Amino acid sequence: MLVHTRISAPAAELAIKAFVLLASFASPACSFLEAAGEVTIGADQKIPKVSTQLKWPSVDQVLGDALTSATGGAKAPAGLPVSLGSATLAHVQGLMTIDGECHRVVTIPTVESKIKDSVLQNLRFELTNCGDPSRCVERCGGFQGMKMEARIDFQMLDAAKVKKLKEFLSDKTSTDAILQIRAQFFQLEFFETVAGAPDGKTQSIVELFTDSQMGLSSLSGDDDTVVVEQRYLPLISPTTPQRFELDPHAVFTHRLKQAVVDAQDAVWVQIFEKLAIPQKNLYGITLGGGGVNIELQPEFVINALEVVKGVL
Repeated sequence: MLVHTRISAPAAELAIKAFVLLASFASPACSFLEAAGEVTIGADQKIPKVSTQLKWPSVDQVLGDALTSATGGAKAPAGLPVSLGSATLAHVQGLMTIDGECHRVVTIPTVESKIKDSVLQNLRFELTNCGDPSRCVERCGGFQGMKMEARIDFQMLDAAKVKKLKEFLSDKTSTDAILQIRAQFFQLEFFETVAGAPDGKTQSIVELFTDSQMGLSSLSGDDDTVVVEQRYLPLISPTTPQRFELDPHAVFTHRLKQAVVDAQDAVWVQIFEKLAIPQKNLYGITLGGGGVNIELQPEFVINALEVVKGVL
């Protein structure tokens, strides 16, 4: 829900003067005269959508040495595919169990993306084996199956977007001028390539999760704030986009506002995805052919009067 600025009658004359002054600092000025002192900066101001595809790393990247260490060079465990590329999460879990692992992390500095101009780097991918109730107790919390978590550095605003946003903010603007930071999602689709299908056909695998969270944090990863929970995923489509506001009280939101106000170049954040796949669904997911497609429109709700304070 938007929080509209209310202008009292005694302050009306001052407010009018403020808007006239603001018009000399921002363009198009007419957009600042709507919503009782608020303006949403997004598609109308030609801040383009963010489109990216985050692919899971291959099994070889995640568990390339697990088969050798688990078997000591002996014959592979029964039921394991000849190629690790076709191994499911159930096979991965079996390898981790044989190897005595409950948790594995892989970092990939360069990330492949099929989306042109997508800026992604430093993928950190985690797998947690929750198959045994006595294993990885602190991480699993009673859940049985596998947990996956991916974190990746993401350029939320490139230099061109920062320049466009700066048309509406002065150098002395306070973070109080940014009332809301929102994302309108047109796509948030977890997919997997259909084995044997032509042209890389994919299918949704959302129904195989019992829990998923998509969120943002600073590059330090110490201020996670969840943006989209699993129950909203079926509602998101190109024809039924859904708008989500960053938690206004979250540490990350305050840091992002400051980063936007201070920015002279690109603004980087970290995207995280947390997924829980129950034991019965592990054979339905492979790593190498899956990932998530993301398409969103960043929106910044600005309090025009606060901007004026910064230029007086």
